[in-house]
Order: sequence, then structure tokens, then C-alpha cells
Amino acid sequence: MWDDFTVKAAVLGCPIAHSLSPALHRAGYAALGLTEWSYGRFELVADELADFVDGLDEQWRGLSLTMPLKDAALMVADEATVLAVRAGAANTLVRTENGWLADNTDIPGLVAALRPAWRGWTQAAILGAGATARSAVLALDELRVRRLRVYARNLDRAAQLVTWAGTVAPKLTIEIAELSTWTSGDDPVVISTLPGGAADPTGLQPRSGLLFDAVYAGWPTPLAQAAGAAGMEVIGGAELLLAQAALQFELFTGQAPPELAMRAAVAAALSPKIVLIGFMGAGKTTVGRALASRLGMAFVDSDELIEARGRSIAEVFAADGEAGFRALEADVIADLLTGPPAVIALGGGAVSTSAVRELLRGHQVLLLDITLAEALARVGGDEGRPMLARDDLSQVYAARQQLYSDAASAVVDASGDPDLVAEAAFRVIRQSR
Repeated sequence: MWDDFTVKAAVLGCPIAHSLSPALHRAGYAALGLTEWSYGRFELVADELADFVDGLDEQWRGLSLTMPLKDAALMVADEATVLAVRAGAANTLVRTENGWLADNTDIPGLVAALRPAWRGWTQAAILGAGATARSAVLALDELRVRRLRVYARNLDRAAQLVTWAGTVAPKLTIEIAELSTWTSGDDPVVISTLPGGAADPTGLQPRSGLLFDAVYAGWPTPLAQAAGAAGMEVIGGAELLLAQAALQFELFTGQAPPELAMRAAVAAALSPKIVLIGFMGAGKTTVGRALASRLGMAFVDSDELIEARGRSIAEVFAADGEAGFRALEADVIADLLTGPPAVIALGGGAVSTSAVRELLRGHQVLLLDITLAEALARVGGDEGRPMLARDDLSQVYAARQQLYSDAASAVVDASGDPDLVAEAAFRVIRQSR
């Protein structure tokens, strides 16, 4: 299906399965009727970027880059914007008549996220001293902040950030402090560039001002909740995600981004999904359809989507082996779990892929539990199931049961009538809400 499109773009990085960029850009294409455009995802490390870019044909218009590729992007580009050079990093590669242009939409994206709540402050703080902190430095400089305090756990890394900032934002006066002391500071603006849970809000006293938390999943975060309770205005990382993607969209397509459609896609992508897992024969598809009907939600089967790409699962196994199938399966599941709300049935072996197990975090995962004997009685001699040909089936069942158990938020006995199983699953979901 990827080859059916005539204009291509994608997000690159490692890891990449969690990226919401495909959901945002595809929503934009759909809203504007850009049916010839496609947007994919590819997992790459920095050493692989140059060869990947060199292998792209004229159908390719743009690349979104996440970690660890933002530094390497400048090395592979034919030219770069002033902002990308100043930042020393690019999150965007755009094909032009001169080749690939490196740009940075993270910085103007952060400015755009902050500006509606901005009150002309000249003093601010940044929590963290990593790559995102560099974007924050330049965004705050653009907003005319002149005094900056960097709170960091690694003070040596913070010192490197200050040295770098001295060359690219010389009007800023910067001091360094221990991360643990940030709640006692008098900074009217706090920009957290840290991962979820890394910024401890304990001791935060009532205060006015603004907090930006770069985390966008699991919202509101404990940090955001504490800041809001203290009286601060709070902006979440989804605003930055949307703003930088909208800027990329316009660079790639040359058209104004449909921000309402893209915003709706962000909200949908961040909503927890209901996911059914279990061994073959557990009834995930039958139960899933019945459960979705009870909940008034859409139902999606990952195996059906894989086969909709033109080959049966057995044919994929025969041509590409299990490794090839699992890679394809993980790509499909990544799209589902970052897409609209739905009840999603996964193939029996999906949890054997570490990327899929990581993606399942934060979603409501129900294990439809059956014995191996019951599973075999149900599927019989289905030749479309490659698993039945394995000599070590009992060992595979035992290993997967452990993976299912680790991934599941609840277990539902699936040995009975599918409608009764769906009703039991429905009760579990209702009780958890």
C-alpha cells in the first residue's frame, strides 16, 4: 500500500513506534483532500540516516526527525536555515530544488505554544539540560526573556548548556541550580523539559505564573496537577507537538495546516484504547465486536488490517519469516494505538515484540484467558494459522501467557459463550472508570 502513494513523507527516529506524527499529518492530508500523500514511520539511528536519505526518490517531500537524529540531520542536509544552524539541531528535512533543507520547527513551535499565555515576563526557569532544553533557551530568547535559571540534576551538563547559550543567545543571563530546589524559586515561568515523573513538585507553594510541561502522554501529569493547584497557568506538551507539526505540514505541502483537524487527531491519539490480547482461539475478534457494540466504539482487528495490505498472514510468514511479520504487525499496531478511540484486537503473538509491549502502556489491556486445550479445540486445523505447525506449541503458549499477564490490566475468563465473555469484559471496563 505504501507504494500506491505518489507523494511521501515520514517520521524517523529510535524508538519511533510511539510517535504521534503520523496521526497528525495524515489527519491534515485527509482534511485537505490530499489523497496522493502518505506519511509513514521508520526506525533509524544516527549512523543510518545518510544512507536512508540518499535512497529516497523524487516522490519524497519531507522528513520529521526525532531523537537521536536531530544533530545528524544537519550533516546530511544540502543546506540549512539560520535557525537550524543556530540551534545546532534540525527536526525537519524538506526537499527543495537544491536538495534537502534542514529546518527546526521545535523552537517556533514552542514559542507558538507559549505565546497565548505569555505576559511579557523577562525571567524564567528551565527544568533539565538536555536537547529539549536547548530549544527552550532559544524560544525564551525569542520571547525576550533576559534572566534564566537552569535547574538540573547533572550540573556539568547544565554548565555545557550555559556555555552553548552564551554563543547563540548572548543577551541571556543564566545561572544554574540543583533540580531539587526548583519549587523554592521565584521564577514566574517554568519550562519543564523532563520526562514524566522526573520533576518532583513536592513543596510547591501557591504562586502565579506559567508552567509548560513538555510531556504530552498521561495528561495531566503530577507536575501539571501540582502547578495548577498552586495557581499557575499550565500548558501541556500536546500544544508543542501540534504547533511544530503544523509548521512541518506547511513546509512539506505548501498549504496552510488544518489545525482543527490536527488538534482533534492529537486528542484522539492520546485517548486510552481498549486492547484485547490472548492466545489464538481466545475469541478476541468475536468478543471485541460485541464489546465495541456495548461501548458504542469502533472495533479494529490488527490481523485484518495486516491482510488488507494485500497478503494473508500465512503468505507474509512464508515470504518474510516471523521477523518480517512481527515488524509489519508492530507498525500496524503503532498506528492503531496512536489513532482514534477503539476496541482493538491484537494477534496472539503481538506481545512477543518489545515495541508493542511498550506501546500498550497506558491503555486498558484485557487478557482473554483460555487454556491451550480449549484454544486448539476452537481453531482445529485452520491452515491459515502458522502457529499450529510449530513443534514447541506448548512452550510458546506458556511463554506468551507470561507476557500476556505482564501486559494486561485485567484478566477475563474467555472459556464461555462470546456474548457472556463480552459482558464480563464490559463490566471490568465500567468498574475501572
